[in-house]
Amino acid sequence: ALAPVLAHVLGPVIIPVYEMLGANPSMFAGTLLACDMGGFFLAKELAGGDVAAWLYSGLILGSMMGPTIVFSIPVALGIIEPSDRRYLALGVLAGIVTIPIGCIAGGLIAMYSGVQINGQPVEFTFALILMNMIPVLIVAVLVALGLKFIPEKMINGFQIFAKFLVALITIGLAAAVVKFLLGWELIPGLDPIFMAPGDKPGEVMRAIEVIGSISCVLLGAYPMVLLLTRWFEKPLMNVGKLLNVNNIAAAGMVATLANNIPMFGMMKQMDTRGKVINCAFAVSAAFALGDHLGFAAANMNAMIFPMIVGKLIGGVTAIGVAMMLVPKDDAAQVKTEVEAQS
Repeated sequence: ALAPVLAHVLGPVIIPVYEMLGANPSMFAGTLLACDMGGFFLAKELAGGDVAAWLYSGLILGSMMGPTIVFSIPVALGIIEPSDRRYLALGVLAGIVTIPIGCIAGGLIAMYSGVQINGQPVEFTFALILMNMIPVLIVAVLVALGLKFIPEKMINGFQIFAKFLVALITIGLAAAVVKFLLGWELIPGLDPIFMAPGDKPGEVMRAIEVIGSISCVLLGAYPMVLLLTRWFEKPLMNVGKLLNVNNIAAAGMVATLANNIPMFGMMKQMDTRGKVINCAFAVSAAFALGDHLGFAAANMNAMIFPMIVGKLIGGVTAIGVAMMLVPKDDAAQVKTEVEAQS
């Protein structure tokens, strides 16, 4: 509902900066907001009619960097042990630096898979995919440097930003509900949260319908993860041995694919290496078979495959970086624990 208002307020500042960098202003939305927390719709408002840039930011970038900043880090801080903040910072550092890899992979899949909207092809090009990564790379490097040298301050900063965002969303929702029930427009320019006259069912989805569609997907996502962990217990143990992490850490990676909240709850039972790897994997791969799948299915089902491929590639490459960041003394201890399990 707030997307048009935010675009009107932020546009005069964001648009010139991003155009100076050679990128579409819509990339700002996916950098700071999750696709299902307003990033998708704000990207559309800022895209200036460039559909490919809108989808690239709103569904590919907005399913990796945005969720990490506004959701994963603040939620993790409320769940994990204070002693595990160090490993959260290391994992997020590994995940952030590989987000551009995941975005480029998702963009290339979108380009070669022939994404269409209402029968019209969406033109993803090499130039669009690479040039729009310039501001993302800048933000990723700055965040990575902050997490490396001032991790506590960076994480606390993310937490403050997330609280501000929650307050903003709450105010916007309250204003939208008042507008719907009483007709009072407390914030001019708000989009309706229910279907409005002129909306075409199946083409235009408002906030309440999107929430319902995501819920339908999540009804099956969580049972699916539970069954996967039960049916594939031995393969998961083998993955754990391959990565030198314990069984809980291996199961946490599967849980993350639906939602990373259960994984954060399991962190206290993981070994050190598993904690870092899980946090790194979650930056890009979290919600791939849960919230984000439901959101993409509800709003732009042609982008489901590019989004999921991009998220998984970003997550897998983050694991590789995380394995290099685990402190050597902790890695040696983990190896001993894994050998003891087997």
